[in-house]
Amino acid sequence: MTITLRAMTAADADFGWSLTQQMHWPHRLEDWQDALLLGEGLVAEEQGQPLGTALCWRWGERWATIGLVVVDAQQQGRGIGRRLMDGLLAGLDGYQVRLHATAAGQGLYSRLGFAPVGETHQYQCPRLPTIAVPALSDGRRWRAAIPVDAPSLTALDQQAHGLARPALIAWLLRQSMPVRVLEQHGRTAGFAALRRFGRGYTIGPVIADSAENARLLIATLMAEVSGEFVRIDSDAALGLGAWLADCGLQQVDAPVTMIRGAPWRPETGGMSAWALMTQAMA
Repeated sequence: MTITLRAMTAADADFGWSLTQQMHWPHRLEDWQDALLLGEGLVAEEQGQPLGTALCWRWGERWATIGLVVVDAQQQGRGIGRRLMDGLLAGLDGYQVRLHATAAGQGLYSRLGFAPVGETHQYQCPRLPTIAVPALSDGRRWRAAIPVDAPSLTALDQQAHGLARPALIAWLLRQSMPVRVLEQHGRTAGFAALRRFGRGYTIGPVIADSAENARLLIATLMAEVSGEFVRIDSDAALGLGAWLADCGLQQVDAPVTMIRGAPWRPETGGMSAWALMTQAMA
């Protein structure tokens, strides 16, 4: 029998969600719907029966991320993941592509030309303790982001990691959950988003010009979800782990960050991405 690939549609979100349920991944159906709204994907089929999925997100003309590469548990070992990846990469020629690899997928991605560049640590707390809203000093002030902020926040986001994500930033600003902006001496020092995801809430992206300001942004959002399940995904090299542990979050996973193409090198002294949107959308 022949395995074929076709473009994903919004109607495939239910199938994708069922695959991540098999894997015991935390995604809700709504998370799949949001992922498809912002990206594109492929479905592997055999005689009209869907077998697996893979999604990508084009962030500008040169950068992309790949995620939600999942194959039905009964169909694994048939090369379906490789077919899906080949199909996505054929449409991403000339792009620098980033993904986060599980232990099971790392070998395949290495054979496809991806190289490890670090780890992303996933932190969780099933019931976040009460976190006080941090006091501000040294010319800092909070404000809520508004739609008119979209271009400036998009520029800061791109400065942190090279990804041009205007559609993502605009989507975040349309959600009911807050996006907080931190200003210092009249300029934007960072921003952070809180939203529903998986088993509860996730904080990210968090874009800031320093570790201190990143911690302030995260803490002010934590203060809004005391007693809730909270997740944060952060580049291990940035060293937030000890502080997050003090806040009640524990590391539960460490997927390998892999890149195909030249790694992005952010500006010295500029913005850094202290927490991801998601591992798939980075």
